[in-house]
Amino acid sequence: MLNDMRYRIEFQQKKEGGRLPVEGKYETVVECWAKAEGLKGREYYAAAAVQKEKTIKFTIRHREDLNEHMRILFQDQPYEIESILPNYSRKHFTTIRARRWNNGI
Repeated sequence: MLNDMRYRIEFQQKKEGGRLPVEGKYETVVECWAKAEGLKGREYYAAAAVQKEKTIKFTIRHREDLNEHMRILFQDQPYEIESILPNYSRKHFTTIRARRWNNGI
């Protein structure tokens, strides 16, 4: 599993700026190695049915400091985190499903 973790990803959180949050400003809070793979088979067709075919599954070493309010920067593209799930077959890893960030979100 560790040999498959070839990609460096960044977890970013929206910056706080004064009274109002600053639009579009993010800061990197965690950087780690990850395995990135597109959806396959049944998962792909289910995602395509609701126009989420740009969803990627990331597998990282388990961390407690991540949440769904963050975003992932992968190959200079931002991804919105849909879910963070423990990997039950390998307890020291976490699986994250994320979809490509749209500017209109």
